[in-house]
Formats: sequence, structure tokens, C-alpha cells
Amino acid sequence: MSVLITFDLDDTLWDTYPVLVRAEYAMEAWFEERFPGFSQQFPLTVQREMKGTVLQPSNLTETRLQLYIKMLKQFGLPSEEASLVAGTALEYFKEWRQKVDLFPHALEILEELNQDYSLAVITNGNADVFHPYVGLGRYFDFALRADQVGFAKPNTDIFDLAAQKAGADISNLIHIGDHPIDDVSGVLAAGGKSIWFNRHGARRWADEWRAFPTAEVHSLLELPTAIRSIL
Repeated sequence: MSVLITFDLDDTLWDTYPVLVRAEYAMEAWFEERFPGFSQQFPLTVQREMKGTVLQPSNLTETRLQLYIKMLKQFGLPSEEASLVAGTALEYFKEWRQKVDLFPHALEILEELNQDYSLAVITNGNADVFHPYVGLGRYFDFALRADQVGFAKPNTDIFDLAAQKAGADISNLIHIGDHPIDDVSGVLAAGGKSIWFNRHGARRWADEWRAFPTAEVHSLLELPTAIRSIL
């Protein structure tokens, strides 16, 4: 039996909030250095409001690019120049986006699971496990990112694609993630199994989250036992 274990990334292997905060402050400095007064015209509160006007849920990378273009054009840059500068800015952001701090025990658990199972990534974010800053590429056979494949969790197509790439039946796919809808409901609708990563047991399952996870863990250390219980 070919078993595929897939991982969500943000808030499953690391805490996303501090990563994004650092990246946003780095971008604020980047823009201000090149365009004095930019950060005053576009503080983070304004940026977050503007982001909603260009939001593409299945492609957060494109969303950020369009946000930068929109701000630069409003700042006074011609369209062509705004697009060029935005592209450069996006590459700088993407470098900061990879500077993650892994949750405790993430490395040892991935090392252990990698001995017995095929591991892959399914993420709606734009973190790259193969980037040197993240440094997890040796554990994963492949990664599916919503911005690269064109559809996002909970769309069942992304789980089906993972199973196809691994040569596994979807019923032998176990997805691990923190999001009740994107991760849990998504993989269950596809016909796979789910492990809800409810860190520290801080949340209770809500009725509106629909189908219950196959298993629930409160620490990454619990994953090997949870996976064996499912199999």
C-alpha cells in the first residue's frame, strides 16, 4: 500500500504571523528607501484595505504583485515602471517570506516520517520548502502551491493532483493541516483522510466546519501515532 502524507505549511510547521510581520516591515523599509513618503501614504493598515480590492484567493503571490502595482501607480509611477518595480519588490518580499521559525520538533518528526512514508506539501501560501531559508526540501518529494497549480484548498483537485503525482490512491492520502475547511474538509471531500493540527488543543471543533477530522493532534510529536492509528 502506497501511503502519501501531505502537509500544510503555514501554522502547521511554523507560526505564520511573525513571518509576515517581519516581511511587511522589510517591505516598508524597501519602498521608503526608494520612494520617500511611500510608507506615509501607504501604511500597513491602508495596504491591508487595498489588498481586498485585488485579492485572488487561489494566488496570493499574484495578489501581492497587483497590490504593489496599484500602490506604485497611485504614488505616481507610470504603468510600465510600476510593473517593473513591483516585480522587483515581490522578489524581495519572497525572500523574507521564507525566513520561518519552525515549530518545536518539526525537524525530528519530518525525519522520522520520511523513513516510512512519502511526504509532500499542499499549501495555499507562497512559502517554498525547497528554499535554503526554509531548509525542508530533503524531506519532501514534491510541493503543490496554489499560486503555481491554479487552484487552492479546499478545492478537491489539488488533493487529487497530489495523489496522482505520488502514484497513490486518494484513499491512502493523509493530509495534515490546521485549517478546518481548507485542510480538513478539503481532503475529506476528495476522499482522503485528515489530521487536524490543533496546536495545544486551543480550539474546539465547530458545527459549521462540517465533516470531522479523521484524527486530531495538539503537537507535532503526536503525528506518528496518529498516522499509525489511521492506517
